[in-house]
Amino acid sequence: MPIDGKSIVKRYDTLKQNASTHFALCEQMAKYVAPSRVGILGKRTPGQSQMTGVFDSTSLMSSELMAQFISSYTMNPAQQWGAMRMRNPAFRDDDEINEWLEESRDRMLAEFANSMFYAEAPESMVDWVAFGTNFLLAEEMPFGVARVPKRGFRGQRFEAVKTGRFVIADGPDGLVDTVGREHEVTADVMVRRWGLESMPDNVTKAIKEPGGGDKPFCVIHMVYPRSFSDREFAAGNKKLPWISCWVEKESKALLSESGYRTFPGAVARYQRTPGEVFGRGRGHLAFPDIWSLNELKRMSLEDFSFKVRPPVLVAHDSVFGTLRLVPGAATTIQTHGLPIESRIRPWETGSRPEITSMKEEELRKSIRQIFFVDQILQLMEVNKSEMTAFEFAKKLELLFRLLGPVYGRVEKEFLGQVWDTSFDAALSGGLFSPPPQALFETDGEIETVFENPISRSQRATDVESIGLAVQDLLPLGQMFPQIWDTYDPDEMVAIVNRARGVPAKATRSIQQREQFRNARHQQEQSDQALAQAGQIAEAGKNVAPLLTALQGGKQG
Repeated sequence: MPIDGKSIVKRYDTLKQNASTHFALCEQMAKYVAPSRVGILGKRTPGQSQMTGVFDSTSLMSSELMAQFISSYTMNPAQQWGAMRMRNPAFRDDDEINEWLEESRDRMLAEFANSMFYAEAPESMVDWVAFGTNFLLAEEMPFGVARVPKRGFRGQRFEAVKTGRFVIADGPDGLVDTVGREHEVTADVMVRRWGLESMPDNVTKAIKEPGGGDKPFCVIHMVYPRSFSDREFAAGNKKLPWISCWVEKESKALLSESGYRTFPGAVARYQRTPGEVFGRGRGHLAFPDIWSLNELKRMSLEDFSFKVRPPVLVAHDSVFGTLRLVPGAATTIQTHGLPIESRIRPWETGSRPEITSMKEEELRKSIRQIFFVDQILQLMEVNKSEMTAFEFAKKLELLFRLLGPVYGRVEKEFLGQVWDTSFDAALSGGLFSPPPQALFETDGEIETVFENPISRSQRATDVESIGLAVQDLLPLGQMFPQIWDTYDPDEMVAIVNRARGVPAKATRSIQQREQFRNARHQQEQSDQALAQAGQIAEAGKNVAPLLTALQGGKQG
């Protein structure tokens, strides 16, 4: 079925209308948790004020700190946070395959470092924490965007799309399979990317006008699955499983149609309410306290201004001239013989600022707890003299386990999608070295394993169980050594290595391990034989004089 610009714009508007209630709530929350997202519903003016009416920054600091903390511990550029292995356990011990997978991982991580991933991905996590849904576009650098066109792999491109600028729809499996976004693009950039022949009349007219190349136009980008019938009769990139089309919104003209091999949208939902497409984040949970704290802070500032410069109560017949509230200024008054305090005095509001301060601190504490700020700050401000490395690791592991239930969605919908899309682009672009022949003899299914501290803390339970079991059985093992026959030492070592993320290059394959053990066994047998021969020789030296003496006595 041919792609029609009008139908694409209509579907985008429908999805945006369905998300209008979610966007309205996000607009209300934005200036308190993520000010850069202000303007979700209306026209966004560059340079406009983003924090009008905000009187407390606790929620701003809390949401940003949580987003940065999760980003640094899930996709830290200084760590090898992702890895690959064969999905079938029977093929996981092939050292040649594992080394190729590790080499490919290192090249992918290098491409992440050369791209804008480590700048855009944390920015996307702000939407995930605050509003519950984020969207990171992950694709190979398009031809019209790459500054230096080249053959083969062109590099990775990542773009964090802010809340309110994108719409989503779920597929049959409950995962997002449709994304649409709109953004302003100048006429000059549109021509350079898609060519003048693809431009509608309004863009062509702007290009011909003096300075018209800088005129912005609203462009819609939709990505959604292609039907099997369309794949059968399409050609080239129009036969790929995912449709990618660009439409100029005003004229509804189709600018470009292409496709993706894998879905390029990494969309994670923090928590989902049944029947809703968009997720809800920590900002939704904390918003009642955020709103209350902001209103309380506003009222306390008003009360503070009354205390710093209180209104003056003046009897109507006591003051002559103008009351001058300026340091050193003189005001002439007539008290009619009464004390001046009875004719002019400041107005006391009678407020209780100490109660207000207590309530403010209570609300701040609640907001910080919702965003795990106290736990994070304790880890960042830890004093080594007060906490051992073991205690620090345990506190860190406890925090990771608190984040574990929601981290599962990040790993499946966000990190996994980014990794799979990047791997497909790198493999098809020729970034990797040729796969080993042993890989073609397997089923070819490769899965991603994330080696960040949060995922490791969840796998650490197996390591702890092994350690506790050995510790408990150690006294019995001294009396009954046969109980150790129940355990497989090699498998226990493999579990610990997987949980701790030990590289395959640091371990021996099964074949190398068996060769090493056979060589060691032969060496031990050889050493034992030499030791026995030495003992026999030593015994011979001791027996020789006795035999000589016995022979001499017999002859005598």
